[in-house]
Amino acid sequence: MNVPKTLLLGALAASVATGLQAQTIIHLTGSTAFRAATTVAIRNILGSQGSYTFGYVGSSINGASRQIFTGNASNGFPVIIKTSWSGSVGGLQTVSQNIGISTWLTNNSPQTGAAIASPVYDPSTVPDACMSDVFQASSPYTSPALTEQTVGVVNFMWCRNNGAPAGLTNVTPQLARALYRRGTLPLALFTGNNADESKLVYAVGRDADSGTRLTAFAESGVGTLTTVAQYAFTNANGQINGGNNGTGSPITSWGFYPPETINGIFYDTGNGGYPSGGDVAAVMFFQSPVALNGYMVAYLGYGDATNAIFHGASPLMYNGVPYPFADNVAIYEGQYTFWGYEHLDYRSNLGTVNAVAKAVCDQIAAQIKGTPATASASGLSLTSMRSSRQSDGGTITATYY
Repeated sequence: MNVPKTLLLGALAASVATGLQAQTIIHLTGSTAFRAATTVAIRNILGSQGSYTFGYVGSSINGASRQIFTGNASNGFPVIIKTSWSGSVGGLQTVSQNIGISTWLTNNSPQTGAAIASPVYDPSTVPDACMSDVFQASSPYTSPALTEQTVGVVNFMWCRNNGAPAGLTNVTPQLARALYRRGTLPLALFTGNNADESKLVYAVGRDADSGTRLTAFAESGVGTLTTVAQYAFTNANGQINGGNNGTGSPITSWGFYPPETINGIFYDTGNGGYPSGGDVAAVMFFQSPVALNGYMVAYLGYGDATNAIFHGASPLMYNGVPYPFADNVAIYEGQYTFWGYEHLDYRSNLGTVNAVAKAVCDQIAAQIKGTPATASASGLSLTSMRSSRQSDGGTITATYY
């Protein structure tokens, strides 16, 4: 039977229009240290097209562990963007190795601009892209190579816990190497005071999913794949303190972090760590029990560090240089070196598999790059940097020389 050409063309146009209007779901995981900047970027590209809706799991949208956004991206396509923040290394692993995540909010999750009281999650789905504080080449998951866009600079800090003595002021690369390979060191090595020889400093830190951990260990020379010894602190209920914003029960016991399995990889006693920077920050809120006979030191992303400081922790100098709160100049010029580049990574065939997802990820990357430098949890812009490095923990060089 012959079908009129006009009818065929009309049917094709209708089919294309229907396909264009279908919502594309985009799954984004990775760095918790840079989620504030990423959240702002997502809202900006959706907001440029008018109204959008969102919901989240957590105490605030910028600090949420899970998010969902529904609207139109800058290319005009309707999208649902879902996030499940874990850690930079975990993000690289799940994207490059096609490992599914089971903590994506369902499409019909409440999107009222507020926290979701009873979140419901989708079945396991492989993420499309991740944010990472580290180069893929620094991680254990170097193959297959991902498309990697450098979008900003992520800033880190060392802190001492609430109540730690004022004489504990500085962490050097040598002290970091000794502390995290052993788990404890005499306080006197940090203070130079022989009265502190009987007191201890305890190592606190993140799990192997974390880009903050990899950056800290690359920068200080601990070694990105070195087996370390980190402590966990528990309360009277046997719960590991963390994520309680200073309202949890005081520390009553402690020991090396329990063994754990992350994305199928086993980490022995002490070599594990807290699953988020917020958890580490919450540990630092607490004063040390008398029986501990010592104090805690931890590495944190800027946002988590400032949260810990707000609740009583204190910043430490790194290698004799204080964190440049006022203007970031010491970072820009290369004097303060505890920083790394932020990247957006996706599989090299994403454009073939999901062209809309690739386009939206590129928009998010461009939006972050265009954000002015700020002394906030949003990190620092590339355009403000007067120094650079070619790898995580690599030698600092001047960009103008």
